[in-house]
Amino acid sequence: MIITFVVFIHLTSDYVRAGDRETFLDTATLHLQRYINSQHELAGLYQQLQHKRELTFYDYKLHLISQQEDIEQFCADCVLFTQHQGFDLYINDLDLLATVLPVPNSTQRLLYIETEDPISVSTPWYQDRDNHFFLMLFITMSIALAALLYFPIQRVNRRINKLLYVQEAFGQGDLKARADAYHISPIKEIAQSFNEMADDIETRVKESQIFLQAIPHEIRTPLSRIQMANDLLRSNYVENRPALHDRIDDYIEDISLLTSDIIQLSRLTNKRCAKDAPLSNDISLPDLCAKRIEMINSSANIKLNIDTELSSLQPIGADCFAKLILDNLIKNAIAYGKGVIEVSLNEFECCWTIDVEDNGHGIPNDMREEIFIAFSRLDKSRNVNSGGFGLGLAIANQAAKNLGWQLSVCDSHLGGARFTIVIPKFCD
Repeated sequence: MIITFVVFIHLTSDYVRAGDRETFLDTATLHLQRYINSQHELAGLYQQLQHKRELTFYDYKLHLISQQEDIEQFCADCVLFTQHQGFDLYINDLDLLATVLPVPNSTQRLLYIETEDPISVSTPWYQDRDNHFFLMLFITMSIALAALLYFPIQRVNRRINKLLYVQEAFGQGDLKARADAYHISPIKEIAQSFNEMADDIETRVKESQIFLQAIPHEIRTPLSRIQMANDLLRSNYVENRPALHDRIDDYIEDISLLTSDIIQLSRLTNKRCAKDAPLSNDISLPDLCAKRIEMINSSANIKLNIDTELSSLQPIGADCFAKLILDNLIKNAIAYGKGVIEVSLNEFECCWTIDVEDNGHGIPNDMREEIFIAFSRLDKSRNVNSGGFGLGLAIANQAAKNLGWQLSVCDSHLGGARFTIVIPKFCD
């Protein structure tokens, strides 16, 4: 506040000085006019100057000088300061002004010199009542401004401290720690960003823990079967050796498929389809649905329903991600349904939706979030014997996240599960 006040005084000093010059010149012109108008007055200003040549008043002097006389004869320390309205203005060591005005229809000139600053006062500044008023005004405004700034800053500081506390708790291993929701920027954006980051980290940590626990188990099962089949082949009591060789090939294929799915999920986590980052382009949703159903070429009864009022708008994204989502959902419906599948494409005001429904056993409410985690399976209808390692839905969910799409599950009118892909419009 003080710095602002000083800067204001510095920037406005020239403007104030220009106003002083104009006021001074107007006053000098006024005295010249008084001199001219008093020519016929017996004791007027004209007669006094003609007689004495010099008059001293309270804060100025008037001299009547000729054209040949120099101003330095009457004002020794005056130097030329500037020109204003065509007249020379002089200034002395005390910052007092002086000027010379020609008398109309005469060879004489009127010299007007300030002897004291007309706005200066003899009382010290600290005893002046006006200064007291402005000082109190300045102090009151400073206190009011400080109060207006203090309380919002204190509130922001308190919320930042809460964020730091939550961040510290999260860093120490409390993955459930989340920042409170605020409605004031920029704390609102910071809290939302932190919570999104925390959700992502918690999900990745859970997936990593499941990976560490599930991968050895998933690999151990086919390896144990391979070892058992190999032991049988070494014995002399095996009659059908080619069948055992075929089983070993099947177990090796299981390990190969598991490895491929793990690598694919890892690439999706890094937002890649293959070795390189995918390119974004327009995705024709009707063509996508029709071609993926045709590519899978299953014996199941797959029905495609497309909204008749579908517009020409198309979402933008990577084709490979979209194919992974639909392929895994359709294969999941084939594996766990009972032969009847419906794929429906609909358009709404703010999004498109693709529904993949089956007539299987459905998914319990308490498992509808867990099934999107890698290696998760349901105990009854979806188990290891029915095929797969529990990675298909995790791959589809991660691919949907990479596109900014949403994947959810609910009950189907066919009696099984309905997986819904929500595709926001104009979403990259």
